[in-house]
Amino acid sequence: MGTDQVLLHRFVISQLTAAGADRDELIRETGLPEWTMAGDDMHLPSHTFSRLWELGAHALGDPAVALQVAKRYELKSLGLYDYLFSTAPTLGAGLATCGPYVSAVTTNHRFDLRTENEHETTLYLDIIDGEGIGRDLTQLWGLGAVLSRARRVVREPLAPIRVALRQQAPADRRAYVEVFGTAAIEFDAPVDSMTFRSSDMDLPLTTADPVLAKILRPLADALPPPPPLPSAWPQRVAEALAVALDAGDASLNRVARRLATSPRTLQRRLMEAGTTWRKELDRARDARLRQASATGSLSRARQAQLLGYSDAGSMRRAARRWNVAEHAHRCELFD
Repeated sequence: MGTDQVLLHRFVISQLTAAGADRDELIRETGLPEWTMAGDDMHLPSHTFSRLWELGAHALGDPAVALQVAKRYELKSLGLYDYLFSTAPTLGAGLATCGPYVSAVTTNHRFDLRTENEHETTLYLDIIDGEGIGRDLTQLWGLGAVLSRARRVVREPLAPIRVALRQQAPADRRAYVEVFGTAAIEFDAPVDSMTFRSSDMDLPLTTADPVLAKILRPLADALPPPPPLPSAWPQRVAEALAVALDAGDASLNRVARRLATSPRTLQRRLMEAGTTWRKELDRARDARLRQASATGSLSRARQAQLLGYSDAGSMRRAARRWNVAEHAHRCELFD
């Protein structure tokens, strides 16, 4: 389960409250104890942050509320994470800190800054746990806050040349164009990202501080590594499949529900990781059968029951797939 720094919740709640939302109701409906709004910093389950956005959008009647809050982002609201960015010498160096040190504020996201070619550089934002409106608003906040933060520390106007959003196109795009500063916004995209001119990466930051940056780097390097998105989903699916097989129902719907996602999203995540639902299910069953057979022989009927098959014939067909896959894997190793 992903987590987010409570500093995120505090800032967003303060902004939603200033815009007219009921603070106490936001806290209560999000499920946050009042004591989390003060005192020591801590990480909270990520579903509380996405829920907060849903409540804010409903309370204010603004489906693009995350953009409005991001536009008012205050530098250094997120402590070390903001200091690492703001003390960098250039915009590119600052944005490059987003990925390696994102775990300072969230274990539910991953930033990747990629130079596409000599003209374009793209900042990608991916989320591990998140669905529906809550996910869309969280991603909008993430990209919008990064852009707002960057604009505060460069002297020249800054706008991406292109924005890609996984969410569906809204009825009214004006808020998106206003905040991002471009009409080149693709909705229903495969990723959430902002593409800048590569030349923008050389813009100097007005807050650059090499001495402070040198002091902060050892603290930052002690942070846990960012979440490995490509491998995170197969591992989570394997864990959920183990539980589902114990319960006798290893269906896609059952596993998706356990992971608090939709079957379609689960399949997409596995595809992004270079695998499929069928491969992961076969792998889990194969491992389970090997483990059970280690203590003695099992009848075909018992094997089918153990692996959640309706009959022994279905299991034999799956076993043939495992053998073919294993043979192909060995061929790859010696190719």
